[in-house]
Amino acid sequence: MSEDIKHYTAHWHTSPYPMLVGFGTAFFLPWAFMFNYVYDNGLVAVIFLAIGALLTIYGGLGWASQTIGVIKDEDWSPPAMLMFIGTEIMTIGAVLAGYWTARLGSPVWPPEGTPDIAVSGPVIATLILLVSSITIGLARKKQLQDDAAGFTRLVLLSAAIWIVFMWLTISGWNSLLAQGFEISTNAASTALYGLTGIHFAHVLIGLLLMLTCVPSAMKGKLSYSYARSMTMYVHFVNVLGLWVLLQVYFM
Repeated sequence: MSEDIKHYTAHWHTSPYPMLVGFGTAFFLPWAFMFNYVYDNGLVAVIFLAIGALLTIYGGLGWASQTIGVIKDEDWSPPAMLMFIGTEIMTIGAVLAGYWTARLGSPVWPPEGTPDIAVSGPVIATLILLVSSITIGLARKKQLQDDAAGFTRLVLLSAAIWIVFMWLTISGWNSLLAQGFEISTNAASTALYGLTGIHFAHVLIGLLLMLTCVPSAMKGKLSYSYARSMTMYVHFVNVLGLWVLLQVYFM
């Protein structure tokens, strides 16, 4: 066995942070939703929401900190990101199955109580979001050219684009809520807020991934493996945004 093979197989990567993220996103956050909308217990829901958010943020930042500033890493982040995206696709596929089961089983769609929802706002927001795939791709190119300043500027531009998208999404929600169209109004409202909310959560996580790499990037010490994984995630979230737009507003 060569020395290189020994180097890559003689140890395990151990970290508590992935487990914290898993418990935060897969246990506490869903339970917060359940206690609020199923059991109508707002206090317990807030407690679970706070715990889930703290675990997710703390675990995510800790997980990222283990590779962000490591230049000569073992390039294991991209395969891990592919596996993560694969699990997300399966989860979203299950949500989609539930959405279409409710939709096909409804005698009328959208159900009674659904207002006329303008598609222009969501279309503009999604087009703005998709621009970040270009900027983050250019950022990755700058990093490969050892242009730390250029990489940092383009990552911050990508983050700004996502912040604009988040603001537009929240504005759209507020507009619907002002019309009395709440998540519990009917099956269409549950699907709309649920699917756009899932995507919004992914955007928030991606925003944290981009912003946490900036200090190391400005010093020219950003992991190439981390940057590649971050770029993969940005593209995935953008495709997810387009999918949500087509499912919720054009079907």
